[in-house]
Amino acid sequence: MFRQVVAHRWAPGTTDGDRTRYRAALDALREIPEVTALRHGEDAALFDGNHEFVIVLDFPDLAAARRYVQAEPHRRFVTEHAMRLADARVVVQHYWAAGVPSGLHHIKLPVTDVARSRDWYARAFGFVAEVEFREEGVLRGVALHHPEADIGLALREDPVRAGALAGFDSVCLAVGTRADLDAVLTRLDEAGIAHTAPRAGHRGDAADVPDPDDLVVRLHTLV
Repeated sequence: MFRQVVAHRWAPGTTDGDRTRYRAALDALREIPEVTALRHGEDAALFDGNHEFVIVLDFPDLAAARRYVQAEPHRRFVTEHAMRLADARVVVQHYWAAGVPSGLHHIKLPVTDVARSRDWYARAFGFVAEVEFREEGVLRGVALHHPEADIGLALREDPVRAGALAGFDSVCLAVGTRADLDAVLTRLDEAGIAHTAPRAGHRGDAADVPDPDDLVVRLHTLV
């Protein structure tokens, strides 16, 4: 894998509206096929002298990164946004995960009703449907993606296997701290989605959220 990290300060005169449009244009770059992951964020403003914004991009290799640079959406982003708004820019590039797995491509779960589960995972955790699989016009599967966490989740119609996995924690999603876990559970409460109370887990706290087929999604803090 080839990673590029770009940090910059905002050019003088940059407005809140400029920043909003800049972030939206960045998000659109995920549509370029060579991009395997793209994350960005404002500096936390904890230390003086930091750059104000950071972008982290992953590509399969250097050749893919070079194709990304030449892609029309990227060239348009540079012309319409980066050249005007990014000041005092620094770039770091490095290879990682050479010859070893670089992460999970996706997790696939069996479900009874694809549309129902698709909507539930969107409502519960913010997953977005990217691809639908239909057989003879009937929805049989869907590929979901979480735009912030960069997690892939596939759902496939298979009631027998879904029933066999009922009550089993097939998926465990990481959250940073107990405060993050509490925030997620509060949003689930607001959406009317049931979950267990937080409890002590291994090196952190955990809570379980049963999906419509009673497959358990576990939420676990990293500390």
